Amino acid sequence: MLPRMGKQFLVRIRFNWRLLFQGRALLFTNTLSGGVLMSLGDILEQSWQNFRKSHRVQDWRRTGNMFMVGCSLGPPMYCWYTWLDKVFVGKALKTVGKKVLADQLVGTPFLGIWYFSGHLS
Repeated sequence: MLPRMGKQFLVRIRFNWRLLFQGRALLFTNTLSGGVLMSLGDILEQSWQNFRKSHRVQDWRRTGNMFMVGCSLGPPMYCWYTWLDKVFVGKALKTVGKKVLADQLVGTPFLGIWYFSGHLS
């Protein structure tokens, strides 16, 4: 069990952070979280590479590029998934299957090209 103060703190965070996952703030949240997650992934990957080859150093420019690519992927992904939710309404297995198929055939190739073109530059 959590101490009383810890529980109150978690409840306050839950209600304050809820606003970031609704409405217009969701676009900002998706954009920023895309950049943060991609940069954290790059830091972890470089840490693993540096562990295996000790003469390597952390390439912060590469991490910055990954942050920018992640941030640039946020808005198109937000629009794509919002559009998918409007076109395919519901949570039935058939509807979810259509969403996944559309995502894999249309969205994933486009976003993959976007990622690799930004990652390699």
